[in-house]
Order: sequence, then C-alpha cells, then structure tokens
Amino acid sequence: GNSISVAVLAVMAAALIGVTVRMRRTEAEPPPGGAVALLAVIGLGVAAYLTFVEIGGSEAVCGPVGDCNAVQQSDFARLFGMIPIGVLGVIGYSVILTMWAAARLNRDVSDPLTLALFAAAVGGVLLSAYLTFLEPFVIGATCAWCLTAAVIITALMWLTAPPAAAAWSRMRSRRRTMRFSLGGPRPL
Repeated sequence: GNSISVAVLAVMAAALIGVTVRMRRTEAEPPPGGAVALLAVIGLGVAAYLTFVEIGGSEAVCGPVGDCNAVQQSDFARLFGMIPIGVLGVIGYSVILTMWAAARLNRDVSDPLTLALFAAAVGGVLLSAYLTFLEPFVIGATCAWCLTAAVIITALMWLTAPPAAAAWSRMRSRRRTMRFSLGGPRPL
C-alpha cells in the first residue's frame, strides 16, 4: 500500500510540473467541460464517505490496499486538530462544482471563475500531496480512499489548466484594450 502512495505522490509532483507546460498553451479554450463536473461529483462522494468515517468513528471499508482506518484515526486526519479532512474535501469539491456551474451559466464571469477553479484545484493538489506524503513516511499506512481523492483532484487540475490559461490570456488582452481605449498609451 505504501508503494502505491509513493507512486501517486510521484504522479502528483509530475502533474504539478507538467501543468506549467500546459498553461503555456493559450489557444481558445471554452470553460472546463463536463468531465470536470463528473470528477467533482465523484470527489464529493469520496469526501462525504471519509467525512462519515471521520465524524462517525466508523470503520472504513478499505479493501486489500493499505489501512484506511489507521490513516483516518491518525493525528493528521483533522486540520488544526479540529476540522476533519473529509469535511475540507466536501467543501472543496462543492466549491469546484459551484464555480464550474457558474462559469458555464454566466459568460460574463466565466474567465475569472475558470481561473479560480484552476487555483482551487492547484490548492487541492498541494494539500493532497502533503497528505499523501504523510501516509507512507509519517503515518506508515495508506488509505485507498485518500489516494482516490488525490488522483481526482490531480485530474481536475490537469483538465482545468488549458481553459485557465486561455481565460488568463483573454483577461489580459481585455485589460490592455481597455487601457488603450481609455486614453492610455497608444500602440505604435
């Protein structure tokens, strides 16, 4: 189980590096598609299950990989010793799903929301990478549910990178156009 944690951690690190390359592409990209919503709903389900386990003190169904219960009962299962990590996941995936829907429904705020969605995914990957690192190297146990959530948030980051780069490019272009049209410097 710990080998799988290390492999997932390596994939997350590679994705964080690789996403910078993907961000350099600024072709016209629409807001993130339906795959983002699907992954967010699956992530929400995983986080809700982990919340149920953490708050209810239930035994997690983990399968043959790892020891979910050792991870869920560790000191690292709660942020600042108070907030169950699963609750943070429920909030995070709910925010991602809400931003995705709002970006699809309201074109006026689509670009800023697409950037915020990408930023939320990057934040989720960074937190998941930290927690995934703790499993084999500090806790000494692996949680299949946690690894699933880590893979989902990494996929969300990967999928939202090109639309975020395109949104950033459009926003910068509009800002330059506005500055020039308001009497600012004129291009030669």
